[in-house]
Amino acid sequence: MTFGEHLEELRQCLFRALWGLAVGVVIGLIFGNWVVMLIQQPLEKALTKHYVRLSQREVARQIEALRAAGVETPFTEEAASQFVLSKQVLAEEYLVSPRELVVQFASALQAMRKKWQDDQNAVRGLRKFLESKAPLPHDVNQLAQLLHGFEALESRWPALQGNTGTSAPSGGSAGSLSLKEIAALKQAVLSGKSISEEARKKLVDALGQVYGQLEKGIATLSREHGDLTGLASAALLEPGRVDDSEFMHVFLWRPAKEDPRVRAKSLSAHEAFAIYMKASFLFGAIISSPWVFYQIWSFVAAGLYRHERRFVYIFLPFSLALFLAGAALAFLYVFEPVLTFLFQFNDWLGIQLEPRISEWLSFVLILPLGFGIGFQLPLVMLFLERIGVFTLQDYWSQWRIAVIVIFIIAAILTPPDPSSQLLMAIPLCLLYFGGMALCKFFPRNITAPSR
Repeated sequence: MTFGEHLEELRQCLFRALWGLAVGVVIGLIFGNWVVMLIQQPLEKALTKHYVRLSQREVARQIEALRAAGVETPFTEEAASQFVLSKQVLAEEYLVSPRELVVQFASALQAMRKKWQDDQNAVRGLRKFLESKAPLPHDVNQLAQLLHGFEALESRWPALQGNTGTSAPSGGSAGSLSLKEIAALKQAVLSGKSISEEARKKLVDALGQVYGQLEKGIATLSREHGDLTGLASAALLEPGRVDDSEFMHVFLWRPAKEDPRVRAKSLSAHEAFAIYMKASFLFGAIISSPWVFYQIWSFVAAGLYRHERRFVYIFLPFSLALFLAGAALAFLYVFEPVLTFLFQFNDWLGIQLEPRISEWLSFVLILPLGFGIGFQLPLVMLFLERIGVFTLQDYWSQWRIAVIVIFIIAAILTPPDPSSQLLMAIPLCLLYFGGMALCKFFPRNITAPSR
């Protein structure tokens, strides 16, 4: 082929490769949201382990400090640390004032009792209205009171019957009422329509049961509120004073995966859209990679002898498989130890860790791509050996230099941290020796060179 023909072949291959990439990106736009969630999983997993490890250490330190100060705790630091690790939870220490709890609890019970008394009055008023069979009142306040009675019935009926309220158990006159039927009766009564005597009796019985429940609850609240009122009065003997000696040390536990710190953050309005487009491009590049690789190898094959072209079609599927294997290795096994190594520096330097999604996506793009390219090493070695550029003896005699070059290339293709460099360089060294074995044992059924 002439130089001009080579340029024309290059133009056509690039055009077809770009068209394939464009189609892949369009498909990637459909799955962009799924890709974003997928690529965040290694980061969230590493962040969860990081904060669980920090919580382990912190809860043990806090419990040890409390014991040293003479404060009794219901568990030892070893037990708490093991619980954090086994259950993947985070422990946070809070200081709670018993005086504050008593005062607020007494106020809350008082407000609850008033609410229940209002509900009880509304239920009683609705029951009397149904029993009297009086016409629907025109006064807005009276209508609101009737509506309040129905709302109290609907909110308490499921709990009273001991189920979800779809249907009540049989055995009483109100037992056949369901929430749907109560809603229909409410609509009929409040619109001034007549209801059957059987439905009226069931509704009155249901209101009687709710009224009895409220009466028992109010009696219990009144009894407990009387005890708390004395405690609240004692707690208010010295208003305005806060003494640290009165505080209780309370640990609150929550699942680590629900901590907002384990999720990547977006710091600008347009960043989420940019991430979506990058993720779509990444997905499109992956699914179109077989076609792009085919076009690249087609261009290479155009400048080779006929017997050399055989290797292009043999190498193409292996090249693609090695690329995907390298990318999968980076995503499944390399991200986590690399992130763990990097997070340790934040812990060591006392820096709060808040990774941005844009920076994480750049990291995701670099590492799998570098691994995929690096894993082409055995095929490149075999190809160069078959076309006579190098021999197996050359590979074997220069393996020490090759290892140094591999570490240099790994440093270029990975982020600037030694862990990712080692995790790439070690597999590449093994692939180098695997490439030598491939050169030795791969069949050499090659015909004489011809154009």
